[in-house]
Amino acid sequence: MGKKLYLVFWWHMHQPPYEDPETGLYVLPWTFLHALKDYYEMPWHLSRFPTLKANFNLVPVLLDQLEAYAQGRARDPLLEILEKPRLSETEKDLLHTLIALLPEPLKRREPLLLEPERSLEERREAYLRVWCGEAFRERHSEALQEGGAALLEAARRFLAEIPGYYRRLWEEGRLGLSLTPYYHPLLPLLLDPSSARENDPEVPLPALEPFPETAEMQVHRALARFGEIFGQVPRAVWPAEGAVSRAAVELLSRSGARILATDESLLWAALGGKDPPRLYRRFRFGETVILFRDQFLSDRIGFAYQHWAPEAAVEEFLGRLREIYETVENPVVTVLLDGENCWEYYPENGFPFRELLYRRLSETPWIETLTLEEVLSREELPEEDLPRLKAGSWIFGNFRKWLGHPAKNRAWELLGQAGVLLRQEGFPEKAREYFLRAEGSDWFWWYGEGLTTPLLDRFDHLFRANLRRVYRELGRKGPSSLDRPW
Repeated sequence: MGKKLYLVFWWHMHQPPYEDPETGLYVLPWTFLHALKDYYEMPWHLSRFPTLKANFNLVPVLLDQLEAYAQGRARDPLLEILEKPRLSETEKDLLHTLIALLPEPLKRREPLLLEPERSLEERREAYLRVWCGEAFRERHSEALQEGGAALLEAARRFLAEIPGYYRRLWEEGRLGLSLTPYYHPLLPLLLDPSSARENDPEVPLPALEPFPETAEMQVHRALARFGEIFGQVPRAVWPAEGAVSRAAVELLSRSGARILATDESLLWAALGGKDPPRLYRRFRFGETVILFRDQFLSDRIGFAYQHWAPEAAVEEFLGRLREIYETVENPVVTVLLDGENCWEYYPENGFPFRELLYRRLSETPWIETLTLEEVLSREELPEEDLPRLKAGSWIFGNFRKWLGHPAKNRAWELLGQAGVLLRQEGFPEKAREYFLRAEGSDWFWWYGEGLTTPLLDRFDHLFRANLRRVYRELGRKGPSSLDRPW
């Protein structure tokens, strides 16, 4: 067998639980919209190239929401806007905000959105159309032309097909699947909040007890739910935010994980300094293989190539792979990133870029793309034992995006107060469910540091509302701070 470069594409698909625990309404439409634009689109685009393989990380809370939409149980403000003959002023304000938030490449797909003299009633369906990916447009061109109820019904049918489509391609060996603990929690911080200081000794810590019980619940429930949907459980895990620690990896390993990934910055922390050729191998940590993502290549797709012509971007990407191939024996290159949010900043949702990239890769004999199971089984791949592992995440190798700022730490302390009471009561099922939702990483990301979005208040509301439900289900009164927007 000749020398090869083994390329591991790993696309992460996730949305937090948008269901308001007090009203049942999904407060934001992102799950619905990304389902039309990305969740089917990405494996479908891969399937056009029979020799290529990739891996997809599906978070159980995302799968739950897709099911709710497909069954007509999920209602969000955008669906209300699309179905009403006349809009209220509140609905007009929201639609105006949604249109304003669209990245320019998406807006350009529908010239109607660029005509401010058009009424919002006229522009609302154009807003939905810009979120329809190539797969949807190919499958449902008549519904796109007809619009109205026909378009919404086609969208629901389309959503219903997504899990089964992944399952079929997985069973055929065309792609690999991985999962994240159920509600996307930061496992290292649940297991030991002080682990945040392993890679960041000065970070201010919240007054927070460990919650190993709920960390295990998040993992075990994810495995069970995945098995229900796909008929089998993957041995691959993308920990939420690439957050790892010795305790987190040991928990995942005890639960059956045999391969996971995090960022290259944590490899350099473990090795005591950069040694670039060693990035491109499997690392064994106990019974688990850890891949470290190539930060440069992953971030080029995530944050840079949308500004480039596809030809120039693909040429640079392949040039970088060629450099690695020529300097490392049988390298394993892991390109791991968000598989949905970056594409709206590309022309045509990234289709021309991916089309050219996939075609060029399929024509390059010295590159082979692998599923995660193949990474585990290929004997020719270089491997090394990892001597140690410091706790950290994919962002700067630490937890500062979720912890350390006073607002973030206050959120952790409110979570911890509810958790202590929940533990005392024996983790009753209903209260436990809302607590697990509140453990998700997404809420902590948005607090502090001047991060702003016109819809930020909805994330704050969901975090506080989930904790209020914990207290309500326990028959207790929660802190007054849970009743006030931050």
